[in-house]
Amino acid sequence: MCDRSGSCTNEGTCQLVLKNRNTGMEMVEHHCKAHLVLRVWEVERDDELDVVDATTLRQPPAPG
Repeated sequence: MCDRSGSCTNEGTCQLVLKNRNTGMEMVEHHCKAHLVLRVWEVERDDELDVVDATTLRQPPAPG
C-alpha cells in the first residue's frame, strides 16, 4: 500500500473502500492510481474482501 498521501506517483491519490465478507466491516486504503489497479486486482482474487468503492481524491492546488 502507498503511504497515506498516495504520493508514490504524480497520478493523484485514490481512496479504496473494502468490505470484509466475514465481519461486514469496511476499511479504507489510500493508493496512487497505479497501485490502485494492482490492489483491486488482488482483492478480486481474495475470498474475504469485496471492493465497495474506489474514488479519486481531489488534490489541493499547487502553491504559487
